[in-house]
Amino acid sequence: MDETDEKDLARQALVRAAQRCGWPTEFGEALALYLGSVGAMERMAAYLAQARPRSMEEAADEAVAIAEQRDAWVERKKSEYYNVKITEFYNRERDE
Repeated sequence: MDETDEKDLARQALVRAAQRCGWPTEFGEALALYLGSVGAMERMAAYLAQARPRSMEEAADEAVAIAEQRDAWVERKKSEYYNVKITEFYNRERDE
């Protein structure tokens, strides 16, 4: 299964989870578009199934929190990668 198929399955699962909460299909589609990644969509679908938020606003707030956590994780991983590269540069063998 390629990435497009996985993304489409995650989007469909999120849309179904939103529909089970009684919300329009378009809301689920908007959440999926906003979240973008398979992991974030799966996490949001699980949240909707387990927490059963009372309003679309509450669900949208959770989507923002999920996106912010994902973005913070990405930034942390970038920082770790570049810190390793800087350390390698400083510790390289030098011609003197």
